[in-house]
Amino acid sequence: MESSAAMPGKGLFLVIGASGQTGRRVVKSLLAKGLKARAFVRNREKAQELRDYLAAAEIPAGNLEFSVGDPLDQTQLLGATAGVEAVLTSLGGNVGTTGEERESIEHFYLVKLTRAAGQNGVRQIVLCSSMGTETPEAIPRLEKILQAKRRGELVLEKSGLPYTIVRPGGLHNSPGGQPVRLARHLAGFGAISRDDVAEVMAQAVLQPEACNRIVEIVNAETGLPANSPDLFNQPLEL
Repeated sequence: MESSAAMPGKGLFLVIGASGQTGRRVVKSLLAKGLKARAFVRNREKAQELRDYLAAAEIPAGNLEFSVGDPLDQTQLLGATAGVEAVLTSLGGNVGTTGEERESIEHFYLVKLTRAAGQNGVRQIVLCSSMGTETPEAIPRLEKILQAKRRGELVLEKSGLPYTIVRPGGLHNSPGGQPVRLARHLAGFGAISRDDVAEVMAQAVLQPEACNRIVEIVNAETGLPANSPDLFNQPLEL
């Protein structure tokens, strides 16, 4: 019998933050590929919002199931990660998230998630973070949240679990489909469609080359389509 680790894409994928602007697009991308997804949402209203979004996009939801609860609760995370092949998480704060809440959602959440994923034998965690986490002082208005995101990244890096950390540039809601430039470090800052971020995250669980990599991504003419099978074969450094 082939294991899910040997055959990426044959199991169930947990999406945390599934009703958010990026998370819903991750669910859509997985389902559009015929993959099975479990959406972790805070309440049934959020679940219905996701169903409505998929219906409007004409994406069949037959391969979708829901886990309703608090993603900051250790016990509920343990239940949500049971039986899944990989976790794709876009849960995070914003410029208005402050103090204890910021630290909880950007840092301590990853401590709880990696613990639960490790107990359940999850083979990979894909984290949507942000460009600038290694140079937070370059963006003063985002410095504190970028610092917290970096602390979360380090939890994942040191967890012993296979991981992919995706660091997009500035996010926007324009339709995707533009080429994506991907590397460990990109010069300067750029922007990228949430559609393309979601596709990169989905490709990360399908391409073995994505494991244990940190990548910065922006839309750029010199890149590859987000759904390219060679996306994670691009050079590590630019």
